[in-house]
Amino acid sequence: MPAATPKDARLVARVPQDVQEFVKNAADLSGATLSQFIVEAVTTKARSVYESEQSIRLSMQGAEAVFAALENPPPINNKLLNAAKALNANGGLNYADDSST
Repeated sequence: MPAATPKDARLVARVPQDVQEFVKNAADLSGATLSQFIVEAVTTKARSVYESEQSIRLSMQGAEAVFAALENPPPINNKLLNAAKALNANGGLNYADDSST
């Protein structure tokens, strides 16, 4: 998150009074304002969710299976060959950040 960006966006959440008091007390105990406390907590949670969704976790057995398949791929069958031909006929893979198209 950039440090020098203007504060022009707003997050709003409606919560019961007891939740607001609980969070406010926690913010006070941590020495942060309520806004600082909420932004830090939400950012930490969002980063955690994002990182867990962007990574692949394999067991050792799963990792070994992936490496074995990469080292000894199955033979190409007609279905795979037809799919590759169709992909190439449609221009191949295009990535969102690919500026060569």
